[in-house]
Amino acid sequence: MLRAVREVQSAAGHDGDAPREIRIGVAHALTEVTLTEPVDRLRRAFPRVTLALATGWSRDLLERVRAGSLEAAVILLPEGERLPAGLDAVAVGRERLVVVEPRRAHRTRAGGLAGLDGAGWVLNPDGCAARAMLGRILHRARVRMRVAVETYTYELQLALVARGRGLGLVPARILARSRLRSRLRVRRVPDLEFPLTIWCLRRTGDANLAPVLGALDHALGARLSRRRRPE
Repeated sequence: MLRAVREVQSAAGHDGDAPREIRIGVAHALTEVTLTEPVDRLRRAFPRVTLALATGWSRDLLERVRAGSLEAAVILLPEGERLPAGLDAVAVGRERLVVVEPRRAHRTRAGGLAGLDGAGWVLNPDGCAARAMLGRILHRARVRMRVAVETYTYELQLALVARGRGLGLVPARILARSRLRSRLRVRRVPDLEFPLTIWCLRRTGDANLAPVLGALDHALGARLSRRRRPE
């Protein structure tokens, strides 16, 4: 990682030619991954660059990059989905989502997708790609989805799931480090698999951004490679 940063610094003339401000969007689900260690590394490597960071839903951020209101974004998209033309993108990792329920929950329903019919869910508000994918899968299977609670914060979602307010859909990395993990368990549902790809993207042709954004790609890749998964 340090070698990569030194190479990027050298290529950028120690950031003397870098732009004064770079506007970067970060998907809500990736704020903890992106806004901590990777951004700190980037600021140390390019101390004269100001980072203006904004969070949002992945597809909204993608459109903002295309429109030019953001120089770059770190987003989540369904695995295999093609990106629009006019963007350069680097896949830096994958996100695995899991269905969670209280550890002591008594399952009286049928297994598989049919067992989710009419179940309550604790989910992100509308605009979340994962929620939309869940809705499409259940709709195709003619399974009713009832949203019991909407909230942005994953730790709050897990707390509500632990209290029996509904099923949750969260990144495996969030569950792995949650203080509530001992009160929860993963509910394995056949045919309910939708992995996501984590992308760092920017508009094609912004050559002066390459050193800084290349360092961000490296830092995110290093951070994501150290994630723990729940047992």
